[in-house]
Amino acid sequence: MGRRKSKRKGAPRRKNIEPMPLLFDCPFCNHKQACEVKIDKEKKLGRIACNVCQELFQTSVNYLTEAIDIFNDWIDACEEQN
Repeated sequence: MGRRKSKRKGAPRRKNIEPMPLLFDCPFCNHKQACEVKIDKEKKLGRIACNVCQELFQTSVNYLTEAIDIFNDWIDACEEQN
């Protein structure tokens, strides 16, 4: 007599981790991937600048801040102004 087939499944596949983007769409000139984020953790300063229309935004950062957080702060500040 032969063995029965095992009904056990293999290990679940791991999802690939994608890095966070550093380039975003500009809310002023609507160019795609035109705004670049730079984070200086020593000075606790985050900057985002558009390469096309030269718009600039600065905000304070902490050790948990990522590029998307600075972009969201910029969008919030724009909406607050309007």
